[in-house]
Amino acid sequence: MRLLNQTNISAHEKFAQTRFYTSIMVMKLGSQFGTDFDEYKNLEDGKTKSESGFLDYLIAKDSLTKSQVSQRFRSFLHNSILQDEENQLARLVATGNRATDDRPITLNGLSKSLFASFIYHEAVRDNITTDDYKRGFETHNMIKLMNMFDELGLNQWKPKTTKGDDYQLKLTRLVRARFMRAWAETLKDAVCAKLDLDDSDERVKPFYRKLSEEQLKQIRSCVARLVDWKMWSSPANSDIDKVRLDNHRMVKNWLKEKGLTPGYLMGASE
Repeated sequence: MRLLNQTNISAHEKFAQTRFYTSIMVMKLGSQFGTDFDEYKNLEDGKTKSESGFLDYLIAKDSLTKSQVSQRFRSFLHNSILQDEENQLARLVATGNRATDDRPITLNGLSKSLFASFIYHEAVRDNITTDDYKRGFETHNMIKLMNMFDELGLNQWKPKTTKGDDYQLKLTRLVRARFMRAWAETLKDAVCAKLDLDDSDERVKPFYRKLSEEQLKQIRSCVARLVDWKMWSSPANSDIDKVRLDNHRMVKNWLKEKGLTPGYLMGASE
């Protein structure tokens, strides 16, 4: 079974033009990765167990490249979040590369926005048997963040809507891929400020820590400001619907010029 799964995964890696980077593949990668991780953790070789050590173990065991192992590691991290039964927003994440009426958020869009901004994708050297290892907290915090978006608006997503549904138009703009990547970075800046993360090493892994209820409450206030930003509720065919920029930095600057800044998300007036 492992050999068949390995062959299936390798085939899709070699033929990237099939664009099979979907949540289905994430699930397959994550499942196999989790099994291998359990085997590694139970090795009695006298060595300190860490994520980086595990990746080295996989490279040697399956004759994989560092790039292949890193991709599977990222998929495993994403899978741990998307497959958690407490994740309320996961139901809106598409199982393919195209958004649908039922699932308006693509995995690719999510990976380049919230996941890219808040998940630390490098393997850590922290001993996984000690309190220094905080990947579980990161997963918990990421699910909390996704649930905030659901509770503050996306729980009202309608697969089928009639013309003139202003609230649905607002939500459609919010989850548009070109906007998600841009506002996710702005949200990260606001969250790092709320958490007093000034050191560059800390800012690259903002959720790799235990957060207090008060800190989560502060993050929720930023998300609420983001969801309620006035431009999302502009009339149909407004300027925001005419943004066709492909460069997310340019999109981010456009949003900034309209008032979507870290300061605004933290509570300042527009």
